[in-house]
Amino acid sequence: MASEAISSSIMIIGAVLGAAVLITAILPAIFSAGDTFGTVSSSAEQKLKTDFRIINTYAYNTPDTVKVWLKNVGANRISISEIQNSDVFFGVDNQVSMRTYSSGFTYDLMGATDDGYWDIGETLEITIVSPTIDSGDQISFSFALPNSVRRTIAFSTNN
Repeated sequence: MASEAISSSIMIIGAVLGAAVLITAILPAIFSAGDTFGTVSSSAEQKLKTDFRIINTYAYNTPDTVKVWLKNVGANRISISEIQNSDVFFGVDNQVSMRTYSSGFTYDLMGATDDGYWDIGETLEITIVSPTIDSGDQISFSFALPNSVRRTIAFSTNN
């Protein structure tokens, strides 16, 4: 009887120690996996709520000017730093190049409050700096935010 009690208590102690080791080894892995899924989910939600539309284009060859107006129609407002870190792909007759804010395009938030955001419903004007265009050229324009949401349009000069 005493040997059975000792055997049982040794088994219980072993089971408790085994469970403790298992919990300390597995719980951190479960929590880190949960953080990863949360980050991916948040990123996907951010992309789904971000949306904008190209509402008008203008290209004229005297002087060489290209302007594109975009409207924020998503559920998120977009920060100025995201606009400045965006990529513009601009091309004339299939000669496309990437332009950045520091080397090729400027922007203006039309009628916006100066709060540092492209708010929902506001219009953003993108101006391509010194393009070379001729009358009748086919122009390709694509605007891509840092979270990879992008819109593309093809148009020709307005003269």
